[in-house]
Amino acid sequence: MSTDPLPRRPQNVHKAYHAHVYFGPDTVAQARHLVEEAGLQFKVQVGRVHEKLVGPHPAWSCQLAFSAAEFDKIIPWLDEHRGSLDVFVHGLSGDDLADHTTHASWLGKEWPLNLEMFQRPRANP
Repeated sequence: MSTDPLPRRPQNVHKAYHAHVYFGPDTVAQARHLVEEAGLQFKVQVGRVHEKLVGPHPAWSCQLAFSAAEFDKIIPWLDEHRGSLDVFVHGLSGDDLADHTTHASWLGKEWPLNLEMFQRPRANP
């Protein structure tokens, strides 16, 4: 029996969101189909399908951007249709570090993010 906590599930508490669909060379076609369908069925903005590491993401990814009004429709749909893909979901608060940590949740497996780009510089004593 695993003692690892389950990933935090997305909750609709922000005005806007990003969902990042993670994939690799073997699942790129699956990811493309998923994000294209999301774009057709919902009021989401579909970003580029990045077949390289981008930003803090530890896997290839594609971003979906949507409002709180779409959240309750798109999140269950993504969870049902993602198959083996993992989806990182975060609110947009204006604080990138908090958005990628405190306001972060997952559909599927949780991945460690590279948060260095969001680290605040320490003040000199």
